[in-house]
Amino acid sequence: MKKYSILLTAAALTVLAGCSTSVAIRDFEQNPIPQTSTITNSEADVEKGILKACIQLGWKCTPMSEGKIKGVLDIRTHQLTVDIAYDKTEYSINYKDSINLNYNGKKIHRQYVNWVSNLIRHIDAEMI
Repeated sequence: MKKYSILLTAAALTVLAGCSTSVAIRDFEQNPIPQTSTITNSEADVEKGILKACIQLGWKCTPMSEGKIKGVLDIRTHQLTVDIAYDKTEYSINYKDSINLNYNGKKIHRQYVNWVSNLIRHIDAEMI
């Protein structure tokens, strides 16, 4: 009977852990710019590709300085702000700020990873 209680408690904890709405915050550093053997991207090409990918996904992206773009995503009551640093060989997407994403210094709403990963996929597709 005791063994059954332990198994039932473990199963309940596993289910509750799977329902978590937050994940550890992380930055997406040093993503290589996809290159082909015939095309070499300049920094201007990379900036253009990042801005185009942002527009396709509904991000509002603004060049801040050479090699740096501010990205803002508004979805319903949520807002995510990231810094995108880039050069002609790689780019990084770093968390900057958020509204209504339950950020506590270590964890953030689980959609953060999905939204940024989707942006990375679109940036990579624009660079090819």
